[in-house]
Amino acid sequence: MKKLLVLLLSLLMIVSLAACTGSNNGGGGDNGGGTEPVAEDKVFKYAIGDSPNYLDPAIASDSIGSYVINQFYYPLYYFSPTGILPAAAADTKVSDDGLVYTIKINANNWSDGQPVKADDFVYGPKHALSLGDAEVSYLAWITDYIVNAKDYVGKSTDEMTDLGIKALDDETVEYTLVKPCSFFTSLLWGGIYYPLRPDFAPSGDYTWANTVGYPTCGAFTPTYIDPAEKISSVKNVNWFDADKVKVSGLECLVITDMESQLMAYQTEEIDFATSLSAGTVSKLYDDKELFASGNVNYYMELNMRPETAKNEALLDVNVRKAILYGVDRQAIVDAIDAGTIYYPLYGFVPHGIVDPTDGDFRTTGGDLCSYDQEAAKKYLAEAGYSVDNPLELEYYYNQNTTHDTVAAVLKEQLAAIGINLTLKTGDVRTFFDDRDNQANFEAARGAMSADYNDSLTYLDMATYTYQTKASWGDTVYDELMLEIASMSGQERIAKLHEAEKYLVEDQAMVIPLFGYGSACLRKPYVTGDFDNGQGNSIFWYVDVNK
Repeated sequence: MKKLLVLLLSLLMIVSLAACTGSNNGGGGDNGGGTEPVAEDKVFKYAIGDSPNYLDPAIASDSIGSYVINQFYYPLYYFSPTGILPAAAADTKVSDDGLVYTIKINANNWSDGQPVKADDFVYGPKHALSLGDAEVSYLAWITDYIVNAKDYVGKSTDEMTDLGIKALDDETVEYTLVKPCSFFTSLLWGGIYYPLRPDFAPSGDYTWANTVGYPTCGAFTPTYIDPAEKISSVKNVNWFDADKVKVSGLECLVITDMESQLMAYQTEEIDFATSLSAGTVSKLYDDKELFASGNVNYYMELNMRPETAKNEALLDVNVRKAILYGVDRQAIVDAIDAGTIYYPLYGFVPHGIVDPTDGDFRTTGGDLCSYDQEAAKKYLAEAGYSVDNPLELEYYYNQNTTHDTVAAVLKEQLAAIGINLTLKTGDVRTFFDDRDNQANFEAARGAMSADYNDSLTYLDMATYTYQTKASWGDTVYDELMLEIASMSGQERIAKLHEAEKYLVEDQAMVIPLFGYGSACLRKPYVTGDFDNGQGNSIFWYVDVNK
């Protein structure tokens, strides 16, 4: 009887412990700290289409990584559907010369209970600088604008004694710029400006963020991280707005295959799908579940700088203009067959980017190219090529249904004017390394979502300083961009339109193809999420009511 009583008491203790903790416990230690036991009845589940290599916010600020880190951090500003809005920034003052931004921060707490201080907003960009420009894609957002930032790339944070970012007190951070920047607050939503602390994010190290146990200052904090499979998190009860967080946690699944992700959505394994074939889902769902996320331009990038060119024919503007006018963009969109999610693009900046003139930069800028087969043949003849003497050109891309379709249509269309397009494919990682870091291509697929709501987010891509290894753009274009940096108001907008015209219409350094938003699906029972304009979403206030 005593043994039976002991056994029963033991079982009762086990059941009691299980009821108190739950498998989504965020109560400390390896589970992240700063959270309390939560129920599992409201876990929001979503899928992303690739693995974020590292979750350090300075590195993971691309579209895929942002789907994760958006939920863990609360920046000074955030990218809302209507533009950049203040988040942790309670008040922002700009000096008369436009060089000093003084920002008061709202009260908030890390998930371990410590208050978020101005020093944390100073350390975050210092940490990004310490990682170096080989690791941090958006480091130019600091080095191009902050005083002395270029001197500290790859250096220890302890050495950054006169960086133009400092804490005036616990609630005030000051940014000193090297030049006026009318859209500087639009940069402060980026992961490189997120607050961090040296006790968990060491100088020069980005591996810390892939092991749970560090605090976060956003709505959620991670409890399980496997970048190839799943990233789970729980509500951060110390977040300043925690009482408005409706779910107990998030589960982010990595499902790289589009068909598999669609199946997971259909079987309710996930509530929200982010990587889908637009052509497929547009035929299956209406706008009650289907929506387009972000403002993306899809284009053909040409390796046309003399230092990097793999095909010297692309140094000839006539060849580039032949490609520009030889492409029927409407036919490409029709072939993709994705309803209204895709549209022909006749400039480099897609629709959805603000212009004070009438609200949309693309509308104001008008069409900078067209489909004109005869003009294309004429330009190609000027360069010495024709249907009987075709130009050989290699087009490089990573494979999926959409990219395959685009490549096939381009091959057919360019053959009609005298360009024999050879198609080359590579896996995602190899392709991006070849294109962006090695300039190892002749022509290649490109696409860009907005990092901030200003046309410069697209137009500075062709500058020498933006590119890891510059393969397009020229010195005249770089000078135009330098002029724009010191301008403001309507003068600046006019010069941006001039730069886009030079890039596309005059020099055909890039071949716009179409614009789109990423096809996403959201279950009707999901509310409270919002698209942040970059092609991903924020789930601070998401709710699940099945």
